[in-house]
Amino acid sequence: MYTLTCDVNEQQFEIASAIGYGCGMGGCVEEESHGGRVGLTFYFEREEQAVSAAASFAEMLSIDAPAPEYIDDRQDWNAKWRESMEPAQVAAGVWVSPSWLEPPEEGREAWIRIEPKMAFGTGHHETTRLAAKALIEGGGAVAGNSVIDIGTGSGVLCFVADYLGASRVVGVEIDADCRENLAENLTDNPPRAGGRVAFVIGTLDAICINNGRCFDVVIMNMLLTESAPLLGQIIKITQSCSILIWSGILADESGEAVKAAERFGFKLSSTLMENEWWCGTFIK
Repeated sequence: MYTLTCDVNEQQFEIASAIGYGCGMGGCVEEESHGGRVGLTFYFEREEQAVSAAASFAEMLSIDAPAPEYIDDRQDWNAKWRESMEPAQVAAGVWVSPSWLEPPEEGREAWIRIEPKMAFGTGHHETTRLAAKALIEGGGAVAGNSVIDIGTGSGVLCFVADYLGASRVVGVEIDADCRENLAENLTDNPPRAGGRVAFVIGTLDAICINNGRCFDVVIMNMLLTESAPLLGQIIKITQSCSILIWSGILADESGEAVKAAERFGFKLSSTLMENEWWCGTFIK
């Protein structure tokens, strides 16, 4: 286990968190610092993940993070992480938390059990909540239709789609380290009767080469630089009148995202925002 610490202001906090998730962090502990600043400690399984995060902090936030530190005793970190965990409400009535941390029963319609390990998607980040809300608000488009979640992480958005009545859900994840976590989360969230949920470890090429696999709804919760290049492949696996839910976009980059989607025939239908994060729903 490797740790990486940095000190950020309020404007940098969400971007730093997104960088940590994007580099595969297993968790993050926040501590109040002086002058309204926040001290962050990120935890990574591998040294190269921590090194990549430090490089991104320097490039995107001009933060000189110290060198990653190796921690020999992982059990102590796990205990600290569990103590800091709280259930996350991703949308009205829909909660996400580990199986050992039950959310409130009052008003609860769905409990998606996600073990907070390597994968992004515990419901605590704005981008996950925005994508989940967009799915739920457009639930009529999901019910009975096929859904693909690109960069699925923990699979949480796949389980939201299954809850909404999707006929088939496929989550695609390039990071092989998510395999075990996805298998565990699928065991904890078996598809409802008549539903199907499956995960593919690999790139979108694994989907595109099979012309028979087309989808009605596409979800992408990824940073713009990672997701925009995938639009050309996405049009190959979507039906006419398909829906694209694109989250993980900073608000000041939303215009660029809209133009990129329009070049591939997607028209913006609705938007959601939380803090500096933006999510757009597009129709093909």
